[in-house]
Amino acid sequence: MSTDKILLDHGSGGKISHSLTTDILLPVFDNPILSELDDGAVFDIEGKRFAFSTDTYTVDPIFFPGGNIGDLAINGTVNDITMCGAIPLYLSAGLIIEEGFLISDLKKIIHAMGIAAQRANVQVVTGDTKVVPKGAADKIFINTSGIGLIPQGIDVSIGNARPTDKILLSGS
Repeated sequence: MSTDKILLDHGSGGKISHSLTTDILLPVFDNPILSELDDGAVFDIEGKRFAFSTDTYTVDPIFFPGGNIGDLAINGTVNDITMCGAIPLYLSAGLIIEEGFLISDLKKIIHAMGIAAQRANVQVVTGDTKVVPKGAADKIFINTSGIGLIPQGIDVSIGNARPTDKILLSGS
């Protein structure tokens, strides 16, 4: 690592984030599934293939045109599982809420999560909520993890990409 302190860039998903993963995390947690460094883990259980992914959302502002941190969390994890070739099934949701956060805002966020889960045909089946002292977090952070079933014959791992493949891009 080129620095002795964590920087915002360590969480950006870019080169410095990759360095944090390969220099700090992989030496401790290294295994064949994690070392793929995909956005989700793909593994077999009793002859069936599953995809598992987790993501933490720390956006500011928490309400933005077209949505909020809640539907972003559900949709982001559903997207990660889908990009592994799986049909998303179940999610968990962990909330870290700053003391003093408005209950009315929490209700809006949870409502948006419910709508997003319903639209994606997934169920939130477990979760956790922690409240931290004012100033120890910025309003609300959400972690979602999800699992999905990969249909037989589907393998969309990054290792299967070929020079002639078509790539779909979305976003702005």
